[in-house]
Amino acid sequence: MSDPAEYCRAVEAYLCRQNHGHLIRLVGPAFELVRGWAAEGVPLKVVMRGIDARVARREAKGGRRRALQIEFCEDDVLRALDEWRLAVGPTMRSEVVPDGAVPDVGVTGRPARGQSLPKHLTGVMSRLTGVLMAPEPWPGLHAAVDRTVRALDPLGAKVKTVRGAARAALLEELRALDDTMMQEVEAGADEGVLAQARAAAGADLETYRDRMTEPAFVEATSRAVAHHLRARSGLPRLSTD
Repeated sequence: MSDPAEYCRAVEAYLCRQNHGHLIRLVGPAFELVRGWAAEGVPLKVVMRGIDARVARREAKGGRRRALQIEFCEDDVLRALDEWRLAVGPTMRSEVVPDGAVPDVGVTGRPARGQSLPKHLTGVMSRLTGVLMAPEPWPGLHAAVDRTVRALDPLGAKVKTVRGAARAALLEELRALDDTMMQEVEAGADEGVLAQARAAAGADLETYRDRMTEPAFVEATSRAVAHHLRARSGLPRLSTD
């Protein structure tokens, strides 16, 4: 969606729905904030994910609350953008970041955060187990996840003590396992699921298309498809970067 006015209207309409019909107008600073997202090429679905995250947190607290303003969703939108940019990969980011900019930071101005590897792996195993316990959305998904769990099991014991080069090697192993898992998930997905993922990926990348080389666009599309399949099936990212 390249028209800033149309983009702002879409965000306004979505915010209204999430506020249970309460009309919220994007004017003044709110309009400038959303127009800035449009100018930076933030996919509309990323903005919606950020709004959803803020709404979910607020509703979990309960009680009567005022209508949610878009300004209070900014951090969640930027966090969703970080996650989306991580999903589509470094090649796509380097293609669209202007010369002289710092691509690792992105429009949020925040570098990637460090994370406890043992805690991360524990969370990954818990989420994978949850996927296995849930109904299988398409045949073959559980088999791919089960193979991943079996491959991760031996890493649980050594993840607490690895340092330096050994830790770097383990992180590379997690990246490779993640790539393998998502390749198997995509290979087993039915055509309807894949068509939806490809359509969503195309919509996400539409703003960036003219600024990307063909190889970069192909790679970014592949990563974006995997991102949507991951979200649909509830799969975690195995690596921490």
